[in-house]
Amino acid sequence: MPRILVVDDDAPSRMLLAGIFDARGYRVTQAADGHEALDSARAEPPDLVISDVFMPGMDGFLLCQAWMGDEHLCGVPFLFYTAVYTSETDREFALSLGAAAYMVKPCAAEQLVATVQAQLSRGTRCPPAKPPMDEAAFRSGRERIVGRKLETKISQVEELSRAYESIQQDYRLLFTANPQPMWIYDLDSLHFLDVNDAAIAHYGYARPEWLAMRITDIRPAEEVSRLMENIQLHRAHPFSRNEIWTHIKKDGSRIKVEIAAHSMRFRGRNARVVTALDVTGRLEAERRELAQLRRIEEAMQGTVMAMTRVVELRDPYTAGHERRVAALSVAIADEFGFDAERREGLMLGASVHDIGKIAIPADMLSKPGRLTDVEYEYIKSHATAGYELLKDIVFPWPLAEMTYQHHERMDGSGYPRGLKGDEILLEARILAVADTVEAMASHRPYRPAHEITTALEEIERHAGTRYDPDVAAACLRLFREQGYQFPD
Repeated sequence: MPRILVVDDDAPSRMLLAGIFDARGYRVTQAADGHEALDSARAEPPDLVISDVFMPGMDGFLLCQAWMGDEHLCGVPFLFYTAVYTSETDREFALSLGAAAYMVKPCAAEQLVATVQAQLSRGTRCPPAKPPMDEAAFRSGRERIVGRKLETKISQVEELSRAYESIQQDYRLLFTANPQPMWIYDLDSLHFLDVNDAAIAHYGYARPEWLAMRITDIRPAEEVSRLMENIQLHRAHPFSRNEIWTHIKKDGSRIKVEIAAHSMRFRGRNARVVTALDVTGRLEAERRELAQLRRIEEAMQGTVMAMTRVVELRDPYTAGHERRVAALSVAIADEFGFDAERREGLMLGASVHDIGKIAIPADMLSKPGRLTDVEYEYIKSHATAGYELLKDIVFPWPLAEMTYQHHERMDGSGYPRGLKGDEILLEARILAVADTVEAMASHRPYRPAHEITTALEEIERHAGTRYDPDVAAACLRLFREQGYQFPD
């Protein structure tokens, strides 16, 4: 395959071109400037050369002139490929030197390859038909083009410089006018390098005092170790996540601040720019709010427990039933991986699932004999009565629905609404299993307690029909594999 010489001072551009032609089977040699290209070509002439124009030392125009003046190289097609010299005048000058083609970056790979193949397909190499350009004309043309480009570059640099100065002024304005405390410190010495007026006002230190201190001077001793670890991280990560720190004001008082910081070069030093937001009041308000929420939660739990106690007082034969159902329900929930909040909701729902029995006459609840059909239907109404009692109370969890659904069954055979499958809350499906196991294993006025094995067999027999199969499996696993026992 033909050998191509790629000349470009920009290494990524060279490698891109080399990759394009390597992938198509060409042999590619690379050179970083005109001098290197000439040495390589004279040692082993290529079949074609692709050169950039704007390069240090010997640029593309000088390389092309030298190429065409070399009797061993002048017949090798010379292609310009540039993104800097792109005017029609530049193209005409390049072609007048003897270049075979003049292409502008970026160029689609297929178009680039097609141009190269077209040059290579012309057969044996021969000297260019045009007489070489005389030295005076070459120098004049090159200086005119290079001069124009340098003027453009200088203009661009000046424009960038003005933009940079404007950005610096804007940044300085943002720094000084920011209502939040800001400062800049040296990452190596840790000394403050600059501070805004807001920091002076908020912390109480005068500017000379700030500039005489290090950032460790406004930190309590117990936080210095963590601060130094963070500073080491800052060297590798310019931007850091916001964190809460303790700062010490001049009067000795301590404040909590949320720190946002990033790295930059400042007056020739590696520095960090810091914005400090005083969150002392916010954190205190959050603490008070959390304390109030805890008090409300404790009051709510106390209310639920009082409800449970009322049911037990009216039905002494089932005393402890709701507490034991709650314990088993929570154990099953742990098998499902409930989070702490959902687990607590289930515990409270289980603790009041029979609250509707307040509406049932006490003598009916403790009747020693078999209930009549009418009495049984009356007993069944406790699920609806419990829902009516709880539905208007605002809880973070669906306690009313748990109470309403705990006698529903997966196959729709339950009550009071005949719900099926996923129409039933998972919490209520757990309650259904826990309630059944505890009730069968406990003494009732109308029958003695069953063995726990009998209760588990009931769950196993109806898993997938009356009871959720996954809940049933979790319950059986607790008793049979993990040795679960009801609390006393």
